Amino acid sequence: MKYFLYALEHVYTDKTHRDRKFLGYFDDLEKAQKEKERLLLFRGFSDYPNNFYLKKVELNKINWQNGFTEVVGEMGRDYLPEDDFIHDYSTIIKELSLKTVFKVSHVYSIHTFLDDEREIGVFSDQKMATDVVDLLKQKDGFNNYPDDFIVSEILLNDKQWSSGFG
Repeated sequence: MKYFLYALEHVYTDKTHRDRKFLGYFDDLEKAQKEKERLLLFRGFSDYPNNFYLKKVELNKINWQNGFTEVVGEMGRDYLPEDDFIHDYSTIIKELSLKTVFKVSHVYSIHTFLDDEREIGVFSDQKMATDVVDLLKQKDGFNNYPDDFIVSEILLNDKQWSSGFG
């Protein structure tokens, strides 16, 4: 069975830069919408009210499984070129009764003001996340920066932001 969860993000461009804010993972569409409404009360988010993105993310999918050979993404950031294709037969992770998920990313510095960041995936348990890291450390690109993986445990349906920005 394939599972998915919702990722809520806010991406905006102002006069000087483009910025992306991760706002949380959700196992319920209604909870994600409520979080968006709450954030609209804060400065920054209310200045860019149409820049929220809610996307489905496949659970336990490995992005960049073949490694990489060059810097990618705007400003060195990996905004995946397209959202995950979620099959019609996929199920929301709510039925798994997970409290947390494990996000794996890889970030290394290109120079003082520029990092190269790749989102590897969201996994259902820590062992799976660390196994993916161990696998990718052997792949092109990642093997040059094997200590630059980040595994973050993230509480589902949690408030990641308690204030605005800007």
